[in-house]
Amino acid sequence: MPLSALALGLALTGCQPSTQPAPTATPDSPTRPAASPAAAAAASVATADPAAAVSPTCPHPEFDTFLSHFSREITLQETSVADPLVSESVDMAAEPEPRMVTEKIALRDVTWPVMPNTTTLHKVGRDLKVTAEADGSMAVQILTPDTSDQQTYYFAQKPCWQLVRKVDEAI
Repeated sequence: MPLSALALGLALTGCQPSTQPAPTATPDSPTRPAASPAAAAAASVATADPAAAVSPTCPHPEFDTFLSHFSREITLQETSVADPLVSESVDMAAEPEPRMVTEKIALRDVTWPVMPNTTTLHKVGRDLKVTAEADGSMAVQILTPDTSDQQTYYFAQKPCWQLVRKVDEAI
C-alpha cells in the first residue's frame, strides 16, 4: 500500500498547475501585475455594453438567436424551461362549458419537445408571431390560421432566456 500511495502522490504532483513567470518589462510597455482570469472576465463584463452583458454564461443572449436554437434543440429546451412550468389549456370536460385551467408541471414531467421547431412551421401551414411584452419578456405565438389551434409560449430572462409559461388555446 505505501508504494501505491507514493506513486499516486507522484502522479498528482505532475498534475499541479505550473506557475507562469512574471512578465518582463520592455522599453515600450510598463510593468503591470497580471490579472487573474476571473478578474479579467469580470473587467470585460463590467466594461461591455450593459444590454449585451446579461450573463456571461448565457449561450444565446439575443432572443431571436435563442428562439431559433430553443425550438430545434431539445437539450437547450431541457436547460431553459422553468421548474415548474406554468401550463394553461382548455378543459373540454368542464361544466357547464369548457374553460381554461392552469397547472404547474414539474420539469421531470414536461413532455419534450415542449415547443415545435419554428423553422418548419410553414411546411405544416402554421404561422409564427413574436411579441415583446411590456415587462421585457417575449411572447411567441404559434397558430394555424382560421382555427382555434393556437399556442403561446412566454419567455423571460432569469438571467438567461427561459420558457416560464405556455398557453394552449386549442379546442
